[in-house]
Amino acid sequence: MNGDGNAIQKVIADWAAANPKVRRVWVLRRDTKDGEVDIAVELQPVADSEETFALWVADGEAWRSQLQARTGRSVNLEWVDPDKGPVQTDKVLVYEH
Repeated sequence: MNGDGNAIQKVIADWAAANPKVRRVWVLRRDTKDGEVDIAVELQPVADSEETFALWVADGEAWRSQLQARTGRSVNLEWVDPDKGPVQTDKVLVYEH
């Protein structure tokens, strides 16, 4: 990524570090509309993936809005199911707790 991409990655990493529910965050390298950022989030494990998914459903939209506000970009946010392993695409790990 270019300098602007590195700045966005830092903003995303800072957001994740301030959110104790977040375990890992990747920026996905996909063909998207100009200015969009694709982000995949793995949450800290709860008792099982169904409970973790419930956290995602409860908080995902607010997190997307927070990231859009912080990056100034349109954000596509997706959940990574820890039972299925990491996202299988070209990606950059920007945060790991």
